[in-house]
Amino acid sequence: MKAKILILVSLLYSVATWGQLKPEEAEKLRIQNELEYFSVESVRQAYNDFCKVKGYDVALYAEKLKTLEGLAAQKDNAEAMAAAVKLKREILLSNPLLDNAKMIVGRYRIGNNARSVWAPSLGTQNNNWSNQSSASRNGFNAEIAELSNLRGEIESRTIYKPTNGSSVTDLMLHWDGERILFTAADENHRWGVFEVNRNGENLHKVIKVDEPDLEFFDGAYMPDGRIIAMSNIGYQGVPCVNGDDPVGNMISYDPKSGAMRRMTFDQDANWHPRVLNNGRLMYVRWEYTDLTHYYSRFVMHANPDGTETKALYGSGGWFPNSIFDIQPLPNGNNTFVGIISGHHGIARSGRLIIFDPARGRKETKGMVQEMPFSKREIVPLIKDELVNGIWPQFIKPYPISDKYFLVAAKLTPESLWGIYLIDVYDNMTLVAEYEGEGLINPIIVNKRPTPPIIPDRIKPTDKEATVFIQDIYEGEGLPNVPKGTVKKLRVFAYEYTYIKSASDHVAQGIQSGWDIKRHLGDVDVESDGSAIFKIPANTPVSFQPLDDEGRAIQWMRSWVTGMPGEVVSCVGCHEDQNSMPIPKRVEASQKSPAALQAPEGGVRSFTFELEVQPILDRNCVACHNKDGAKPDFTGGIKVQGAPSRHAQSGRLDLLQSYLNLHPYVNRQGPEADIYVMKPYEYHASTSELVRLLKGGHHGVTLSDKEWRTLYMWIDFNAPCHGQFVYNNVALCPSTQYERRIELANKYANGAGVEWKREIEEYAEYLKQQKVEPAVRVESEKKYKDAKTKHFPFSEEVAREMAQRYGEQKRTITLANGISLTFVRIPAGTFVMGNNRRGAGNAPESVVKISKPFWMSATEITNAQYNTVFPEHDSRYTAQFWKDHVGPGYAANRPEQPVTRITWQQAMEFCQQISERCGVEVTLPTEAQWEWACRAGSDADFWYGDLNSDFSKAENLADKQLRKMAVSGIDPQPVSEKSWVYQYYTFMPREDSVDDGTMTIADVGKYTPNAWGLYDMHGNVAEFTRSTYAPYPYKGEPKEGDNKVVRGGAWNYRPKHSTSYVRNSYFAWQPANNVGFRVIIEE
Repeated sequence: MKAKILILVSLLYSVATWGQLKPEEAEKLRIQNELEYFSVESVRQAYNDFCKVKGYDVALYAEKLKTLEGLAAQKDNAEAMAAAVKLKREILLSNPLLDNAKMIVGRYRIGNNARSVWAPSLGTQNNNWSNQSSASRNGFNAEIAELSNLRGEIESRTIYKPTNGSSVTDLMLHWDGERILFTAADENHRWGVFEVNRNGENLHKVIKVDEPDLEFFDGAYMPDGRIIAMSNIGYQGVPCVNGDDPVGNMISYDPKSGAMRRMTFDQDANWHPRVLNNGRLMYVRWEYTDLTHYYSRFVMHANPDGTETKALYGSGGWFPNSIFDIQPLPNGNNTFVGIISGHHGIARSGRLIIFDPARGRKETKGMVQEMPFSKREIVPLIKDELVNGIWPQFIKPYPISDKYFLVAAKLTPESLWGIYLIDVYDNMTLVAEYEGEGLINPIIVNKRPTPPIIPDRIKPTDKEATVFIQDIYEGEGLPNVPKGTVKKLRVFAYEYTYIKSASDHVAQGIQSGWDIKRHLGDVDVESDGSAIFKIPANTPVSFQPLDDEGRAIQWMRSWVTGMPGEVVSCVGCHEDQNSMPIPKRVEASQKSPAALQAPEGGVRSFTFELEVQPILDRNCVACHNKDGAKPDFTGGIKVQGAPSRHAQSGRLDLLQSYLNLHPYVNRQGPEADIYVMKPYEYHASTSELVRLLKGGHHGVTLSDKEWRTLYMWIDFNAPCHGQFVYNNVALCPSTQYERRIELANKYANGAGVEWKREIEEYAEYLKQQKVEPAVRVESEKKYKDAKTKHFPFSEEVAREMAQRYGEQKRTITLANGISLTFVRIPAGTFVMGNNRRGAGNAPESVVKISKPFWMSATEITNAQYNTVFPEHDSRYTAQFWKDHVGPGYAANRPEQPVTRITWQQAMEFCQQISERCGVEVTLPTEAQWEWACRAGSDADFWYGDLNSDFSKAENLADKQLRKMAVSGIDPQPVSEKSWVYQYYTFMPREDSVDDGTMTIADVGKYTPNAWGLYDMHGNVAEFTRSTYAPYPYKGEPKEGDNKVVRGGAWNYRPKHSTSYVRNSYFAWQPANNVGFRVIIEE
């Protein structure tokens, strides 16, 4: 027992070596383990199901079931329990589906370590992120065997045994029940897809391509005779490990003609291709283009020719991390069984789940049940090592029917890997195991109906595909965004990192991403939200919907790959695939597909040096240089440090100007929330850089082209390089760059990407362009100071003013245990705005607040907001770096202010509370807000000026933001000596102040102003009722869509958080650092 406990709490490969057990010891352990999952009721349910089959011996097994019930009642009798387990096995193996059954397995002779090993010792990959190219190629004693007489003394017959120490993996039985497809290493220790007859004859390599550097594995039969397999054909490496593991993408191969075609062009691994009963192909795809990479292995489905590729399960959800070993259920359409597992930790094995995408397509929504735990709720844990310490461990399930499954399992730390029969009634019984061995990949030998053949829809010689979008406003991507807002789509393509070459999340810059983004062009979106246009085929393409200024409203953070000649059709932006789209006549459907509006200077990847630096050179460097204002934006100065990427092809160093500019850009980073982001969440208008320039920074006036280039840089996650470096690798006949292009041209119809040439040609193009002189528009006007004898006044006077009205606080109850406290704000006159701190805040005006009102002492909290909208989740504040084991820093604690809501939702909250509580609740006007915030002060803040210590008063950008520099798995703050600290403490902040909170604080934590209001300048900014209009303030302007937001936030510097600073957001625009407070007017 002591050894058991130690094993359960140990890490992955720290398991003790149990050694081989004597037969009686093994039997005792097996009985003990199976008793953990023994239920007479479960056996009875299975028996009742067997009884429905004609010819089943109902009477015989009814008597056995009765005997079983008697044995089960003797819980303290060891002999009775042993007999019960044996009888349970006899009853469950009487399943008519097993009559005269034979079973194919992978059989691995391991020896003394057989009870200690994990799935990689049975031929699987060594982790949860690699393809077979990274798996061990020798050192195995493995064979494909056929087991028979499953109800008695099992007989084993060797079908094929490698002579070179290779594993035999990815076993698949043809529908004819006679041919077996599998992966093994060939005589050169290169992975290949082989076939052998079940009688052991006709062994041959199936995929025969004269490309010695290519490997093939994870093969699957197709109904038309072709083979689907994975290959290293893309010359890509897993980016999060600097390309150490080659990426496998999917190919289609015709054994008759020898023709091969690449089918997927994905960032990361594809696994487990299988044909659904409807003839479509399903497989697992790992992707993390700007997603958290520990939680993004999704199930996809497509036609066998690669057309109509869509997500089937898991996309957009945090749970589970991985879905492996998917197998369609025999009688379902899209239902399947699979293994869920983690990212790090235990490799490939995990929990056994039945999925039905018709019930839902993410997290637990479509998980029908976990076996053998149907009565246990499946809890959507967000955890890196998801299945560490979980027992039993399963791998490679095979559905005999929709209710009964064979699966390889290890029940406890000391168990062998055996083959078990498991069912939906929670029965689990051993079919076969061998001391000193491990069994895997069970397949029942039978002849099954061949799924229908879906004819190819591609046009092999076409180099383009067509995209048709019916209504981009449909789906969860653009909720509440008014039609007509989206003017264009920005279309770009991904280019991925190379094998064993420096990449990682700093491959393109700081908080910029893993991949190259190549701008292919833009296309118009019709007024009804429809669009139809051409894209290059065999190219991973992504879209960003743009507003009238060319700013992205939403981010796809994935890609679509159109097959040659395919019409890629989608309803909208992240539409629900379980809702039936209603076809409708739209503007785009009446037009021919548009060609992309190519970028000026040609298609190319986005590089800071060629795109942004010219803007700085023209507009900024005259002032911002080594001898002038800081920061220095002088171009061409390389900074050599830890984020540099270097390989045999060259070196990429970050530019000083890049390092000085990117901190002023608000972006999601390379590892953002798996959930679909809110539209506008990282809109360019939320970046300090844009707000500074829009505010008339020293008269700098950008051209329309410069603005659009700057917006694209922000929307692409502010990259620096836009290119990769790469090393030479074994067997590659040229450089990886050249070989990737060659293979794409040969097997993907000319889809090779010469990104280096594109950059070079654009650099030459720029040299030929005339640079227009910078434009300066004098923006700093002199205004006469506004004055009133009633303002300013002291805190003491402010308190006295409030006291004149009597009661100074009132509370309304929102729900049981949740209330909202208001403080009295007196009437009065004050000077609104500021003539000296930004053009948007001037000119000042004398404004009279004619009536007192009540204002909520704090920003509305999540708990308060949830009393009206219980489904709302403010989610998390994004974390820097990578290797995130969760969504980030909490923004959804009950006492934190609600965020990620729109002005419209804030007003709806007010209306609902008004009706519920019988008082008129609304948002304050911006005049009411500023009056209440100032509480008599004419300084920048109620507590002082820009240089005042705000540590006790407000939660603003301060030295706590240094903690945003994190590293490691489950990233934690680093020391100042770490290179990470130097490059990731980039957020603009006031380093001389420590307010004790890094991100969003619970409300009411800091000192209130004289009228009892908390967090007016910081924590989160706040919506007001007012429509934005230029000053001077002349009362409330006419209603419009642009709403005034006041106050600062946890990530705002003091100068952007004053009592007079104004920002604006669209009424439908949610933000992750904007909330609201409410008033009651008298």
